[in-house]
Amino acid sequence: MKTSKDSYSIDILLRHSSHSPEIISAALSLKPVATWRVGENLVKVRAKRSFFYARLHEGTGSSSYERALKHAYRFLRKNASFLDEFKGGSGQVELILNHTVGLQEEEGDKSFELHIAPAFLTELAARGIGLRVQGWQQGAAKAREPDAPRKRAGRSAPYKSTEAFD
Repeated sequence: MKTSKDSYSIDILLRHSSHSPEIISAALSLKPVATWRVGENLVKVRAKRSFFYARLHEGTGSSSYERALKHAYRFLRKNASFLDEFKGGSGQVELILNHTVGLQEEEGDKSFELHIAPAFLTELAARGIGLRVQGWQQGAAKAREPDAPRKRAGRSAPYKSTEAFD
């Protein structure tokens, strides 16, 4: 059962063996949440790839979520040439959909539903962009670094997007 406390975020993660986080940030006009450069010391190892993690959108509610997915779709289309070049140079791109909800009222309640318009999935596939969908229990709302160990994903409320992404 969806509540007014349900929240979401849409993040993007890019990794590359030669593009620096600064180049990625400038090309996409995004301020990163987290980065590291090739060769940077990461506790016991040196980074073999740069890492760039940014938030595209966050909010609450299914109608806001639909608008955010449209925004993400437009962002991917607007930056298609950079993303194609980035991927062509052995880069990796991943879109991350995070959802957070409180506990369900009754056992057996639907805890998660996500419909993504075919045009959106086509755009991701055409660009070779991965899609990760994560659910977090209330209190774990902040996005975690994608490669960090994490607790088992929590239950999430139904979000549905059926509108076209033109």
